[in-house]
Amino acid sequence: MPADNTPTTSTGRCRGVNPEPRRAAAGRDAGSISVLVAVLGFALLLMLGLVVDGGRQLIAYRRAANDAEQAARAGAGALNPAGLRTGTYTLDPAAAVAAARRYLSVSQSDGRTSASSITVTGNTVAVAVTIRRTTTFLAGVGITGVSATGRGRAQLVHGVAVEDP
Repeated sequence: MPADNTPTTSTGRCRGVNPEPRRAAAGRDAGSISVLVAVLGFALLLMLGLVVDGGRQLIAYRRAANDAEQAARAGAGALNPAGLRTGTYTLDPAAAVAAARRYLSVSQSDGRTSASSITVTGNTVAVAVTIRRTTTFLAGVGITGVSATGRGRAQLVHGVAVEDP
């Protein structure tokens, strides 16, 4: 056995272990994983926001279009009673607007419709519905809400003999 107190292995040779260079190398990279995790976490949260809130926006677009189309159809069914006696089929504009509003009030009972417009021109009812939704995840990056507008149009037709192109 050697006389000095240097660390030895089973073969009697000195290993020469010096922990200082490892500490110095680790000091340069300390915290780099934390930054990477923070950046990737933010990117993942942003992607989750796009998926969840983007999906809600697509649903809002479809709902706005559906509600506008159905409200226009409801309005197009409001015939002028005086014209029925003479065989002239026309819309009663006030009744058409009231029927479309009635449909929208039932359909949009959750209160998410921020605006709607109903226009009656001749025998055509046009409805535009705008739905505003608040965001969940995208609010963290400053996008607090999204809106979707759908348009629908219906025309009163009697005695269709030829398909409209």
